[in-house]
Parts: sequence; C-alpha cells; structure tokens
Amino acid sequence: MPPPSVWILIWALLLGYLTLNFINKASKDFIQFNYDWDSMAILDTIEKIKIDSISNDFLSIQNNFRNPEFLNGNNTFFLNLDKKSYFRSSEILKDSNQIVFSGVKWINSIPNVKDVNTAKLAIVNLPLVQSKGIKTMTLGDSQIIWRSARELRRNLAQKGKFYFVGTKSDVYGYPFEGGTFDKATELISKLKKSEPAAYYILFFGAQDKNTDKTQLKDSICEILRFLQHRDSAEKIFLITLPPSTNAEFDSYNKNFNKTLSECAELYKKSRIIDLYNFLGDKTDYLAKDKVHLNDKGYLFLNKLLLKEIP
Repeated sequence: MPPPSVWILIWALLLGYLTLNFINKASKDFIQFNYDWDSMAILDTIEKIKIDSISNDFLSIQNNFRNPEFLNGNNTFFLNLDKKSYFRSSEILKDSNQIVFSGVKWINSIPNVKDVNTAKLAIVNLPLVQSKGIKTMTLGDSQIIWRSARELRRNLAQKGKFYFVGTKSDVYGYPFEGGTFDKATELISKLKKSEPAAYYILFFGAQDKNTDKTQLKDSICEILRFLQHRDSAEKIFLITLPPSTNAEFDSYNKNFNKTLSECAELYKKSRIIDLYNFLGDKTDYLAKDKVHLNDKGYLFLNKLLLKEIP
C-alpha cells in the first residue's frame, strides 16, 4: 500500500491535469476565454440609446450617433445595463437615427432589456488572444466572411496550427483580408498593402461572375505572381469553388476552377485545395443561394484544409 504522500502527489497531478484540460477546452468552447480583458480600451461611448429589437444574432438601437470612426466590425461593443453584455457583429448599418447590428456574437450573454428604456453602448478595443502557430492570411470575398464563413478561422484555430493576420477582423476577432463583395482586381490592391504571412489561404470567385474571362485570369495570375515573389510566403492554398445544384452557377464554378488551376501551375508555391471534387459525393453543403457553403459545408472545408495543409 503506497504511503499517504504518494496518494497526495497522484491527486495533485490529476487535479492539475484536469485543470489544464478544462482551461484548454474552455478557450475553444467559451469565446470569452479568447480575449485579453486586461488590455481592453474604451474607444467611444454612445449615450442614451433605446433598444428596438434584440435576439441571439441581432441588435437594433435608436440613437443619432454621428461619429462613424469606431463603428465597425473590427471593434467590440458592450451594452451597459444592470451588467455589461459584450458582443461583436459581422455587419453594422446606420441611418439617421438607427444602428443595426447583424450577425451578432454575444461574448458573455444576451442582456435582459424588458424593463429598460435607455442604456449606454460602449465601443472598445478588445484584443483577441491567439495561440502560436504559422502566420496565416485568409484572403477572399464573401466565401471567407459571410454567414457560415464566419466560423472558418475559429474552427481552424482550434487545432493550434495557425496564427491569423490581416487588417480586418471577423465576428470572433480573427484577422483576415478582403471584403464581402470584393472581385479579384480589388483583392490584388488589398493584398499588396497587407502584412507578410507564411501561409495564404485564398477563397474567392463568388463575386466575379460578370468579370471578363481574360481579365479574371490575368487578375488571378497577378495575385499568385505577387505572392510567389513575396519573401515571407511559403505556401499559397487556393480553394476551388464548390459544386452547385444551379446549372448556370456550376458551369461558372467549373470554368473558374479551371482558370485557378491554370494559374497555379505557373507558380511553384501554389497548391490547389480541390473542394469541388471533395464535395462530389456529399450532399446538403450549400446555403439557399446555391453559391455559398452552409454550416455543414464549412465543416467539410475545415476537414479538407486540415488534411491538405501540413
């Protein structure tokens, strides 16, 4: 029978292991663990707002706030009621007396506003804490930003392989580069102003359906040529557009993917992530617009990326 000191040591080690395991799991399951709260700084305050509507992913308020500088998706917000309810938003629209936040992620909890007529909204800089990993930039259009695409970087980050960079932040605070409606030509100019990275994950083409084919190919090849000669770039991963149940969209996707592959063959750092063929035997991976992936589709993409990216 081991002496009591051995049992105490065993229990201490077990408790330490369980504590570390909980902390690691908590940072993945509870987004409030992913921010540097000690470094939070208030950028601006909107006084005396009236809440029109609030839900799990939506907030509408009344106020004639006239300073748009900090009212953007790169920042975090909190409603100052009986407690502070922090949130981030994918899209922010403002007219003369109303501010609408959509694609909202509540960092702690949705506030109870039934008995509140007015409140205060603060705009803050709340830094995201990322694990160490390969310096990676996701670059693209709505395919890497809109709706279910918001989960792309967070899902990849949970594997601890990537450290994301970019000038914009998604709804969780992970940096990226691009814009919802960006065409290939617009991505080029943003890329040339961006900070260096080792890995580049490119997913675009949804907004280029009306772009001249020759111009589109020139733009794709220019993107790859620029990255090929960027000293920091080690690998460029190009995601093909998915199969669509809309015949017209599917035909465009096939042609776009062919052009993507032709440009990739010219630059040795480039590698095709063949989402189109990966989804060939799968179903129910598209959103209702038959263009973008849904939640299930992005889980498929996440699986493919983790398999193909070393």
